[in-house]
Amino acid sequence: MHYSLAIALRYLKARRRSGFVSRVTLIAVGGTLVGVGTLIIVLSLMNGFENELRNRIIEFNTHVLVFSRVASSWGGIDSVSARVEELPEVVATSPFVRGEALVYYEMLPGVKVKTKGVIIKGVDIEREKMVSTVIDSFAPPVTSFETSGFEDEGAVPGVVLGEDLASDLRITLGEKLTLVSAPAELRMGEIKPRTRDFRVIGFFKTGVYEFDSRFAYIDISEAETFFDFEASIRGIGVRIKDIFQASRVDDQINDKLQSYAYGTNNWIQMNSNLFSYIKVEKILMFLLLSLIILIAAFNLVGMLTMVIMEKRSEIGILRSMGASSGGIMSIFMVEGTIIGFIGTVLGVAVGTGVCMILSLIELDLPPDVYFINTLPVLVQKMDIVWVALASMLIAFLATLYPSWEACHMQPLDAIQYE
Repeated sequence: MHYSLAIALRYLKARRRSGFVSRVTLIAVGGTLVGVGTLIIVLSLMNGFENELRNRIIEFNTHVLVFSRVASSWGGIDSVSARVEELPEVVATSPFVRGEALVYYEMLPGVKVKTKGVIIKGVDIEREKMVSTVIDSFAPPVTSFETSGFEDEGAVPGVVLGEDLASDLRITLGEKLTLVSAPAELRMGEIKPRTRDFRVIGFFKTGVYEFDSRFAYIDISEAETFFDFEASIRGIGVRIKDIFQASRVDDQINDKLQSYAYGTNNWIQMNSNLFSYIKVEKILMFLLLSLIILIAAFNLVGMLTMVIMEKRSEIGILRSMGASSGGIMSIFMVEGTIIGFIGTVLGVAVGTGVCMILSLIELDLPPDVYFINTLPVLVQKMDIVWVALASMLIAFLATLYPSWEACHMQPLDAIQYE
């Protein structure tokens, strides 16, 4: 063992050290612990939030979108689906019609009415199962939008509402509501909105308040007749093997179709602002919370300075015995680095421990504020590595100045200090 390491460890274990210096050492260790632990917890929460939000958005909206730009192109959407499915990255496709409407629901006939703007999505249930997990969340399970088992069986089509939307409307299973389309139509010389009655046959819950409070599902054939082409988006949802290859698959679909009649989009482009914001915020939080470790580094500088003053005569003796300036400098660099290492290890242990507890507790969040209803936690190994490396680097840099002062002491002056 090199003498600088042996002496550094001896100084750390010494019982004769001033009690005040010992307390400053504990403060330096504690500051590093708090900084590292806080960084790991915050970054893990942000990772969890980003991952959970991304998964729910993707599973709800599908990975890639192909839409019709002109009315005539919608008639050939089945052949487009077949051509898209020829790509090796594509798993499945499903046609859809999406438009905005107004829900009109009489809570008490002729007395109290609830209205709300919603987004209606017409789908083929069997094909939609292949590209989205929303159908699997229908409760009770729905295999078709036919209203079987009700008094007006077959006369009124079915609709599935988001749970938060149904809660806001205060509507229950089996009740009827009216959808009013945005475009108006000319009837007997008067412009009137298009309306249609639907019966609630189920509810769905994605865990994203924005979806659960605004979306409703109906059969695609009903959506085709209810919405004009100009007032809706018509196309196919595409599910791919690797969600992070969405942009590349998007380009491949464009190259394959080579038609202005069809446009494409993907989840990365549609949500780029949201995930860019989360990424920037994560970097800013890393830099901001690193200040806690910097404060601990100042404590480390003060502690090493006091140790050097306390051990001044011993430094002089070591220099007179032939210890080099580099050797003296390395003693205190090793001591400070060990203190930083201890604080970092304890911080990593505390941070990961708290994250494990939070993941087990599953704290509730207000979904209308945070998009999701539970606190997600995702600990990533690389985050721990980067936080630990940053902490160790700061601790190492903090040792340079006091160690440099120690190695420049004159042996005779240091011995005569006492």
